[in-house]
Amino acid sequence: MKIDYEYLSKIRRAVALYTNKKTSNILDGDFHSLHRGRSMEFDDLKEYMVGDDVHDIDWKSSSRMGTILVRRYMTDRRHNVMFICDRGSKMQGDTASAEAKKELMLMTFGTLAYIVGRNGADYAMAYPGEGSSSISYFKSGTEHLEKLLYDYESKITSDVDHTIVDTLNEVLNTVRKKMIIFLLTDIEGLSLLSEGTVRSVASSHDLLIINVEDAFLTGDNVFDTELSRYERFFLSHSKALHLEEVRQREAIIGNTSEICKRNRAALMTLSSEEDIIGRTVDLLERYRNGYYG
Repeated sequence: MKIDYEYLSKIRRAVALYTNKKTSNILDGDFHSLHRGRSMEFDDLKEYMVGDDVHDIDWKSSSRMGTILVRRYMTDRRHNVMFICDRGSKMQGDTASAEAKKELMLMTFGTLAYIVGRNGADYAMAYPGEGSSSISYFKSGTEHLEKLLYDYESKITSDVDHTIVDTLNEVLNTVRKKMIIFLLTDIEGLSLLSEGTVRSVASSHDLLIINVEDAFLTGDNVFDTELSRYERFFLSHSKALHLEEVRQREAIIGNTSEICKRNRAALMTLSSEEDIIGRTVDLLERYRNGYYG
């Protein structure tokens, strides 16, 4: 199997650029204690870093050692992170920032998987397939990431009969682990999420939803990927059509946000590669501090 290293190189450069701008350890602790439930089995002490829960500070040990130390528990040591990613011919389009939707989906998954692996987590990927979903095993490391990227890239633009919700339900029924679940989809995928589905996931797992924002169907040089042609001028420049498209998107995102708030899940919208890390860090911070939706 021939592996294309382009994505991994881009991911490493993006993470290095971000950490150099912030500080070398800005991402350390981003996944620390993200699980709402935790084991009370004490494991060890570590030096406090930004993002650690202040309630875990061991003041006696900190005083004795002359530095702030926090207690670490067994569940803090290794998370299982599941990436559930959408696919289909709709991925051939662009985002609202005029970037390739396929590339943004691949880079978002790859960047987050690289970061969680670097922070000591095992990760897996699932996506809709023919008849059933493709669900990988949990592992970490460069070889595992390259294999998942290569496999997903080869299938991301192909249509299948399964939906992202079918895959989400399959993961819940087959994977017997407590997970941090990143759901990577688009406005169509958001429209399929029901209250019951989100509730069933968030009741046992941490759920963070990333909406990869589609380009609008109105505007200059609008290309229809299904018909393989540029849209007619009177449709692409219709003010009424544009307003209706904005209204429908806001309604879907607003409804999904309310469902997330009621069920303690988090949601964000992403349309550019340069925002992947920063917006994800914000998402994790909001979620950790109880700001859902």
